[in-house]
Order: sequence, then C-alpha cells, then structure tokens
Amino acid sequence: MVNLEKNLTVDDLIVEYMVYKVKNGYDPKFLASEFMDFLQFFESKMKVEDVIYDRNILFQRFFERKSKSDWYRYSSCTSRVKEVCPHMEITYSNEENDFIVKANYKLSDYDISVINTYFMDGGLSKNENYKGTAYKIRNIIGEYLLSTPKRKIGESIEVDENELMIGKYCSSLIIYQIWDSYIDKQIFKNVWPKQCKDINKFLFDIDLAKIIEIPSIKDELIDLYKNLSKRISILYKEDHNFRASSLNNCYLARANYELLIKEYEKIISIAFGPYEKIFEINLSELIFRETRDMPGISVWDDDKEFESITFEITNDKVKKLVKSIEKKYR
Repeated sequence: MVNLEKNLTVDDLIVEYMVYKVKNGYDPKFLASEFMDFLQFFESKMKVEDVIYDRNILFQRFFERKSKSDWYRYSSCTSRVKEVCPHMEITYSNEENDFIVKANYKLSDYDISVINTYFMDGGLSKNENYKGTAYKIRNIIGEYLLSTPKRKIGESIEVDENELMIGKYCSSLIIYQIWDSYIDKQIFKNVWPKQCKDINKFLFDIDLAKIIEIPSIKDELIDLYKNLSKRISILYKEDHNFRASSLNNCYLARANYELLIKEYEKIISIAFGPYEKIFEINLSELIFRETRDMPGISVWDDDKEFESITFEITNDKVKKLVKSIEKKYR
C-alpha cells in the first residue's frame, strides 16, 4: 500500500520479502513465524512503519488491504464489479501449527510497482543496480537469508506412471526445440543440408552430424531428456498447475524455469537463450508454448512482432518422439 511519504511499511516488506525469495532461488513461501523473526531482524537495522506484532492480525490485514487496493480485476470489460485475484495465498498448516504464505503465478513486476520501494530514491530504485534505500532494504533481506538453503528438486521423490509420462512428453518437446534451433543455425552457416531436419531420422536413426563431421549434440540431448523428464514429473507431482517460463516478469514461473534447467543452461540456451525463443510450460492445461520473432524482423526492433506456437503435450508427434528417444537410450 503506497503512501506519499515513501516510507517503508510492513505491507511493503512482506511483498519485498516474498519477491526476494522467489527471484533468488529460495522456496516461494514462508511461515508467518519466519516473517516475524525476519521482521525483528530487519527492525534492528531499519525502521518499518505500520507494524503489528500479532502475526495473525498482521497477515489478515495485509491480505484484506491487497485485495482491496491491488489484487483484483474487473469481471468484464464493461463491468465495474471487482473480482479478487490474490498474487499470494495463505493457508493454515496443522503440521507446522502456523500459517503458510505462498507466491502464486500472478506475482510479477506489478507487485513491486505498487509499493513504496518502487517510488523511493526519486524513482531510481526501479534500477536494481542503483544502491539507494530500496537496494539497502533488499540487501538486509539477503543478509537474513544468507544461511537459508536454496530451493531444490527432491530427486528421490517417487512419481507415478502418468506423472513420469507428462515429464517425458514435456522433455521431448524441449529437446525438439533445441534440435530445431541448432539445425537452423547450422543451415544458416551452410554446413547442414536444409532438407535434413527430421529429428527422428537425422538424430536418432542416424546421427548425421557425425557423418558430415560437425559437432553432435545427441548425447547432450539424451542426457537432458532423462534428467528433465524426472525433474518435470516431480514438480508436476508437487503442483498439477505447474508452470515454467523464461519470461522474467512471471516471477514464480521464471523461478521454476531456472530450477528446472539448472546445470543445463548452456544447451538450453541454444533455443531459449537471450534473443532466442521464449519457453513456456503450463501443466494445468498440458500445453507447451514457444514464441519467437517473426521471420525477417530484427530482435532489436522495438515494434517487432512475435509468432507463438502452442503444442499439446500429449499429441501423437510428441508420443512418437518419446518412443524414438526411449529406444535409443534404454
């Protein structure tokens, strides 16, 4: 909630704390008691306005205020009826005997733009490299979290057959996009025959790269497929609405993307690096979307248009590709 004095309020701090955790690879959630401990640490270093030390009342007030002022949309273009659309969620955990506050897929740049830290330092706080008051606030958050383990995928978690197949379908689509980008670049360099783009024929049936003596990415793609399949299936088990995106503005989806591709950034960047395709998975709808610049339009053009292609994760071509891959590395 913004005030014209540009002072840091406890509501601002809740948002900043969650955003910091999500964007810096920590679990995208916290216990109410964790935040109260952090608040005590923070107040030893910087003043916070409008604080309530009863955590139940504090978070009830926070969610009520955000729902009225920031987390809503109108039910239609012509209606003035507001629908509440929270960007965080709060639930009570009997196991923890505490409230858990979680980020959801609506948390974005918008949430930073409507709190006081956005307006601090004469607007310069929008630049994350500017070391003003907002930078100091985030630095204190980082100091508090310094010894907190970063988020990891529980590789030992058991998944069922359906969850594993969803992982395999998604993974095969990702390696197809990498293959497609890699071959397009080789064709552009005139070292690959343009009629030889079929991944089943020219990677898995025969590895054409080895025949024409250019670097092969077959082993890397198979390794990526195996590991991504497992990772996606585990994340899907934990959240059947799982999303991942290479777009920076969707904080939780972006954090999921970075978690998913960890240690495979180099090969992923062939297709989804800077000025390449945009990567999006939405497992609530079982779709994969890739977005790229329209042909003939410079990536430096501010008015450039994009072409977006959506794939159903369970389509027949995907299933065929999974069979080809499985046959080769089993």
